[in-house]
Amino acid sequence: MTAIASPFHGLATELHMIATTGDSLTAGTKVAEVSTVGTLELSANIIEYNSYGNDYKQKLVGQKDSGTLSLTLNWVAGDTSHQALKAKYDNGGEQLFVIKWVSSGENATAEFTGYIASYSIDTPVEDVVSANVEIAIDGAVAFNLVTV
Repeated sequence: MTAIASPFHGLATELHMIATTGDSLTAGTKVAEVSTVGTLELSANIIEYNSYGNDYKQKLVGQKDSGTLSLTLNWVAGDTSHQALKAKYDNGGEQLFVIKWVSSGENATAEFTGYIASYSIDTPVEDVVSANVEIAIDGAVAFNLVTV
């Protein structure tokens, strides 16, 4: 298996909602009409400390945070994946997500559990009605950087 071997655009990126780690990514698990998948930003808390006799502060790596992921959807009220995201917001339940990056015959994925922190509908006069969804990622993000 090979990883994506050259720069690529995000046009074919997919977002999936699955029930169990390792589930197949199918048309039935794909979130429809995703316009934007925001930045997946992982960070670590850096703890600074000092001690007598040292000229420089020292640092320790503390807890890691997988942050949040912002989505923009071209909102389709009757779409089951959009309804499922809203239902997860309503009931506060966790959801397993997979981002799939696709480049020709190669792809890579990032899998994580998250909670829908916010769900809003934007209704402009002269543009597509969109849903803005914020996912609070809980725990680590598991990357699979080879073609799956």
